[in-house]
Amino acid sequence: MNNKVDFEAVAQEWLKEHGKYDFRSLDIELSLEASGYRIFPVAGLAEIAEAFISSLVQYIFIDEDQYMGVGSFRGRFTLAEELAHDLLHRPLFRGKSHTEIVSYQEKITDAEYKSIERGAKNLAGALLMPAHLFDPRFNHFWGLQRPKVQSDLVALRYVFRQLNFDFNVSVHAVAVRARVRGLIDEEQLEDYLEPLMPRG
Repeated sequence: MNNKVDFEAVAQEWLKEHGKYDFRSLDIELSLEASGYRIFPVAGLAEIAEAFISSLVQYIFIDEDQYMGVGSFRGRFTLAEELAHDLLHRPLFRGKSHTEIVSYQEKITDAEYKSIERGAKNLAGALLMPAHLFDPRFNHFWGLQRPKVQSDLVALRYVFRQLNFDFNVSVHAVAVRARVRGLIDEEQLEDYLEPLMPRG
């Protein structure tokens, strides 16, 4: 479903018109509200989902606990991901009745669902860490740190932490974004994420 979408172009177009920044960090809440979205915190929503966006109007419903910590990395990414779903999928529902939308959603396979979610996460990353800002900052910190340390992994820990501060996102989101941008390879991503994965 998202295979042919240029996430970078979609992000750049939306940010050009609606992006509000605090230095390099996108103020996602202010940007959403300025572009006509309404954010509704819902107590206990996390039991069902972290957030969802209405298919008919520009309302984003987000778990109240997550929203109250909206300055947190997870809350920011969740809002960006819901925006991404809207930018990518609202055109599919335009002109459709509620019944038609529900019918479409019920027919989505697991593979299609994973593709939809992966696309929304990629676009959320592009919104929060625009390529024209992210790539040069990655290369700057990499150039500073890599000659000083013994391994790529040690340098990447430093780079990801600096970008985490720059863009106000989790180091996990930074690492995935670096992979999507081709700044690191799959093995480097796995080596970095492996200690962060839950044991069990």
